[in-house]
Amino acid sequence: MEFLKDRHDAEVLDNVQELLTCSVCLEYMQSPIYQYSKLYSDAAPVPKPEEAFVCHNGHTICSSCKAGVLNKLCPSCRQELGDIRCPELEKMAESLVVNCKYKEFGCADINIPYCTRFIHEDSCKFRQYSCPWSGYGWACPAVGDIPFIVSHLRQHHKSYVHKTCYFKRQFIFPDIYKYQNYTSVDTILKCFDGYFSLRAQGYLIGSIPVFIAFMNFIGNQVDANSYRYSLEIRENGQKLSFEGIPRSINSESRSKMDDLVVMGSRVHSGGETRDINLVIICGIWKPGFGCATLVD
Repeated sequence: MEFLKDRHDAEVLDNVQELLTCSVCLEYMQSPIYQYSKLYSDAAPVPKPEEAFVCHNGHTICSSCKAGVLNKLCPSCRQELGDIRCPELEKMAESLVVNCKYKEFGCADINIPYCTRFIHEDSCKFRQYSCPWSGYGWACPAVGDIPFIVSHLRQHHKSYVHKTCYFKRQFIFPDIYKYQNYTSVDTILKCFDGYFSLRAQGYLIGSIPVFIAFMNFIGNQVDANSYRYSLEIRENGQKLSFEGIPRSINSESRSKMDDLVVMGSRVHSGGETRDINLVIICGIWKPGFGCATLVD
């Protein structure tokens, strides 16, 4: 009988977790959760990024997927999605304990409160990351934890690991007018307790050559926020510099404001050439630990 009770409880838990799973991306949803309603008004709550939606047939969808749904219709049954809170489902979620989603990769944490699961999974050492290497219209499909990603970049993409927080790197992209697009992810810096990927791209806007450089953190964005980095170009007594917060390699929030951008004739380092040829000096530090001056 005890076996049957345990089996019944497991089946109930599976059914509840299925109800709390987005039917599109198959990820768990966070509170507040919304239900179907045909009545809309200006007073209706504005959904937040972590909110979820339910149609009147019970199909759930998270706000990220809802943003891409045409005509606000449920992808499963084509009924309209609403913006009314569903407190019953929220209370049910609050009472649940679940395993880490990375259990199959080695995480032994069990019985995690549902409402804190997302915090745990964001910083879980077994969290899976996508390889940051991309170029020529192709993105590397490799996925793994941080040690795997670092090893993968070294072995498969011939990236070099430098144990330093300050580094000088020359980027040469031959004949940008012929090849038009370059991407480089071949430099990894081991600084403090983290790994950073120095990335650069070269391309054309019309006939104008453009070079951008930025730093990615191989880890989650919460940890990345504890670091700062700078990139500098020095030439003929002039200096162009950029300072910012590194973005996680899984972050979708990187914008042009995160890049050091060089355009026009400056990408040639003053020479008469069709190549992009620039020397970048980079530094990484933690606020409160001091920031050393970058030197040539």
